[in-house]
Amino acid sequence: MSLGDALGLTKTPNFLPKYRGDEGDTRYPSPRKLRSLGATLVDFVLQSGSIVAMGLLLLVVEIPRPYNYSVLLLPAVVLGGNRILLPKWVHASVGELIFGLVEIRGSDGAWPGWRDLLRGHGRGRDGSPSLVNVRRCDV
Repeated sequence: MSLGDALGLTKTPNFLPKYRGDEGDTRYPSPRKLRSLGATLVDFVLQSGSIVAMGLLLLVVEIPRPYNYSVLLLPAVVLGGNRILLPKWVHASVGELIFGLVEIRGSDGAWPGWRDLLRGHGRGRDGSPSLVNVRRCDV
């Protein structure tokens, strides 16, 4: 391995990353660990806040009996909108939009499809992550 390989300046077969957006991938050079942590925290607060709001609505507000169960859909709507619909349309959840991140497929760097979004951030068939967070300006 040459000095250029060690610094990530060349693209010899020995230094190519395992997947798009991998640590040390020169195609996506911007650091994003702290951004990903902040985005995850914002998404967690949003989703857990919807569960708390549902509980408060059921306890505090007088909701007519036939509509009681419709309040139970609130967390599912927030979760589905934030983790599936919004990433399909704008390629990022609310937290990722705030911190300037987008989701791409780890295998080829394309925008995620429905199957990728339903699968989540798990590993794909080839061992690369299904979804990877990268900075919007690097795409």
